[in-house]
Amino acid sequence: MPYSKQHKQQSRMKILDSAFALFTEFGFESTSIDDICAAAGLTRGAFYGHFSSKSELYQEALIHAAEKTQERYRKPDKLNMQSWLKVLLRGYLHKDHIDQEGTPSCPLAFLATDVAIRDEPVREAYTDAFRDMTGLIANYTEANTKAEKKSVYAATAMLIGAVAVARALDDEALCRELLDSCKTQAKVLLDQSNTQ
Repeated sequence: MPYSKQHKQQSRMKILDSAFALFTEFGFESTSIDDICAAAGLTRGAFYGHFSSKSELYQEALIHAAEKTQERYRKPDKLNMQSWLKVLLRGYLHKDHIDQEGTPSCPLAFLATDVAIRDEPVREAYTDAFRDMTGLIANYTEANTKAEKKSVYAATAMLIGAVAVARALDDEALCRELLDSCKTQAKVLLDQSNTQ
């Protein structure tokens, strides 16, 4: 009896979530299809029912994770821009995000160095995710001019870089200090983009 569409979609999501978690922890080269299948509780046949290669999965996992991150930080209608900005900075630059505890991890920060050496479709997916993130922030901060958008690009790069660096630090106090200082400076940049 063939599987239902819902079952197939659930299997695909398990593979994407498992793959992203393993890619962020071990990188593309050190993660095998068997590792991904084991983590998802599925077979290689299920994998190949959804993806033709590990490289295709990497690209799709990046897109999937970026969509989850954007959804998490989408501004609720009830929040004004300043309140939303505080929520965004507090959530994104939080130790739980760095430790991947209970919050979707941002592929822009977690896969930055790994993506740089991947094939063109993966780099295109990463570029699209970066454009989407900066577009989301620019939209909410109403950044329209070139100068305003530059502030958004700088703040976005700072957020991504702060998370990437914080993940590599083995000093808890330094990690928290880095995250706190980047919250402050990103807010300054984004406030500037809203007033220029």
